[in-house]
Amino acid sequence: MKTASAAKIAAEFNDYLEASRHQPVLITRNGKPVAVLLAVQDKADAEQLAGRSRSLRSIFEEAHEQIEKGGGIPHDQFWREVAQHRRAKGKNIGHKAR
Repeated sequence: MKTASAAKIAAEFNDYLEASRHQPVLITRNGKPVAVLLAVQDKADAEQLAGRSRSLRSIFEEAHEQIEKGGGIPHDQFWREVAQHRRAKGKNIGHKAR
């Protein structure tokens, strides 16, 4: 996950917005995490994330604890699985539209 300070994000917002299309961007203030910049594909994705912000936070906390204990999956495997999920989701959406 890419990390940048809130000041740097503000100064280079378009660059970080583009970067968020490839990976989440952790935003920090005074060295402490305060937010995550996460790209969405459409309005439905955004509404789904907004509606689940508390559970999303708990997912990140749980994942962080798991990684600290030596668990988790390699970075490359994670992004392969994300890509597979997005492809599968896109196929399902395409079938509905027809």
